[in-house]
Parts: sequence; C-alpha cells; structure tokens
Amino acid sequence: MQAQARPLENYNKVLTIVRFCSRLIGVDVVNPNYKFNAVTAFVAIAIAWNFLCSMNMVYKDIATDWTVLLDVFAPISCATQGAIKLYSVTRYSKLYRQLALEIGEIYEKYEKIGRKYKKKLQEWNGSMRKILIVGALIYFASACLALIAPLIVYILKGEKHLIILCQMPYIDATTNQGYFITIVYNILCVFIAAFGLYAFDLYVFLFLTHSMFYYDIFELKVSDLHELLQHNSKDKRITPTLNDIAEWHQYYLEFTDNCNFIFFWTITSHMICTTLGILSTLLIIMLKDWPGAYPYIFLCFVWLYMYSILGTRVEICNDQFCDGIYDIQWYDLEVADQKTVLLMLTKSQVPRIITIAGVEPLSVNTALKITRSIYSLAMMVMQFSK
Repeated sequence: MQAQARPLENYNKVLTIVRFCSRLIGVDVVNPNYKFNAVTAFVAIAIAWNFLCSMNMVYKDIATDWTVLLDVFAPISCATQGAIKLYSVTRYSKLYRQLALEIGEIYEKYEKIGRKYKKKLQEWNGSMRKILIVGALIYFASACLALIAPLIVYILKGEKHLIILCQMPYIDATTNQGYFITIVYNILCVFIAAFGLYAFDLYVFLFLTHSMFYYDIFELKVSDLHELLQHNSKDKRITPTLNDIAEWHQYYLEFTDNCNFIFFWTITSHMICTTLGILSTLLIIMLKDWPGAYPYIFLCFVWLYMYSILGTRVEICNDQFCDGIYDIQWYDLEVADQKTVLLMLTKSQVPRIITIAGVEPLSVNTALKITRSIYSLAMMVMQFSK
C-alpha cells in the first residue's frame, strides 16, 4: 500500500505548479535568483500593445461614435489589471518569496509535532488544491464563454461580431479577411489574458487560503493547553505553551498585514476595474449590440465575488481567533499568564482585514454594496435614455 504523501510534499507540489504558471509570464518570484527578465519584458510589451490597439480604436472612431469609449473598456480593464498585478509582483518579489517559504517552514515544523497537526495540514492541502482548481476553472470558463456568444450569433444569424471590441491597427474588420484576422487576434487575447490573470492570482489564492487556516493550528494549540491544565494546573509546560500560542497569534497578524501590503494594488485594481467593466458593459447592452456583453458581465460579477469571498473568509478567521482566545481557560492560569491572554484579547479587538484601497474591507458585504450601486446607476441611465 502506497504511503500517504507528507503535507510538506503536497505543498511543494502546489508551489511547483504556481511557480510553473508564474514562470510562463515572467514572475517566478519564489526563485531566489529572480529578476526582471525577457519573459517579463515580453508580457509588459504585450500589455502595452493592447493599450495601443485600444487607443487606436478610440482615435479612429471617436469623432463619429463616442460609444467607442465603452467598447474598449472591456479589454482595457483586463490589461490594466495585468499591468498593475505585474508591477505589484515584481515590486514586492522578496516579500512574496518570504511568505511562500515561511508557509513551507510551517508545514515542515508542524507535520512532525503530532498526528492531529499532520491531519490538519493535510486538510489544508486539500482545501488549497480545491481553491486553485476552482480558480482555474473560473478563468478557463471565462475564456470559453467569451468565445461562445459571437460564435452562436454567427452560426444562427450570419452576423459578424467581435469577441472583444478591440482591433489591430491597419486591419479592416469589415472585410472577410480582416474580420477573421481580428477574430484570431481576439481569441489569442482572451486566452492569454485569462491565463495571465490566473497566474497572477495564484499568489492571492495561495496566501489568502493559508491566512484563513491559521486558526486551525491555533485551535489545536489551545486544545494542548487545556489538556495540560486538566492534568495539572501547576505544570511547568503551561507558560511556554501559552507563550507559543501568543507568538502564533502574533505571527498570524503579521502574515495578514503582509498580505494586505503586497496585495494592496492587486486587489484594488481588480475590484475597481471589474466594477467599471460591469458599468461599461451595462451601457453597451443599453446602447449597442454586442453579443459578448452578456457573458462578459456575468463573468465580471463572478470575478467580483471571487475575491470578495476570500476577503470574507479572512474576516471570519479574525472572529474565530477572537472567540478562541475567549475560550482559553484563563481562570486556571497564573496571574502572569492571565496577562498574556489579556494582551492577545486586546490585539484581537483590532482585527486584521484585507482592504480595497485601504478604505473598504474586501468582503461579500462590500461586493453587495457595489452591486446595489451599479443597479442604481443603471436604473438612472435607463430613466435618462427614455
């Protein structure tokens, strides 16, 4: 019978996949020798080229049709996200690498402590893989849905619509040859953008997933403390165990602060660009005929709530830490140890949350506020358009 893989081995396998995907877009920051390279430069040039194509489209059509501004926003929002995420990863590459290696050290340390810790780490492995797989399916489905609507319209009605409203310079999409060249270009843009954004977001998934799971180890540590107290409230191991719990709580707070720091621009750009993408696509639906608008707006909402759910899980983790500290049997502790519990309680009253631009918390509640605002603006535009 084949032995079950160690949690550290499973984590390293996942990290290998993350590094492989990020290497393809030139941001394998876990590599200790990482530096800005030819692949990174190519990705930056590709993003710049997308901006140039959109600017050319605006320059060509703005005099006769102002709604071209709406047309270009879908590709521009994705390119903007890509540019900002590329900047964020390369700018904070050392901190990305530090966090990834620290998680590996946690696996290495706690899988040796005991069976229950090892079992919890294996649960982490499973949850982490599921989140990465769901993320991959979301981005792959995004690319496929973007292709389906124009294809269906072309098959059923013979009408030629672009997949994304972006054209290359000197290519006339009104001709048969120009249209198919543009379609091929659109397909490449869609799949490259989907893979690129997913590769950037792998670090968000990896780190925020583990930020959620720190309470699991905390809970096991508290359980160990209670076992010591029940056996002998004067046991000399109680104070070191409690200090270890306090250090773990402090480490969780620092880890969350670091995640909030390195993902500041990534999360802010994702939420803002996605929101503006929804608004511009709604206006396109009201004013123009673009079959791709319907799947695109659906996917924007999926992207909006995908990040928001991760942020909400971190909020829930903060509440769990607070409740877990309250559950410590402080009344059985020495006075000095009770002060340690009081210090943890004080720190837990100021929860560490992932924010959007340092203003709003990244949460489902914030996403619902954004959705309500989008609905209100859409209704206002419909009233004025009558």
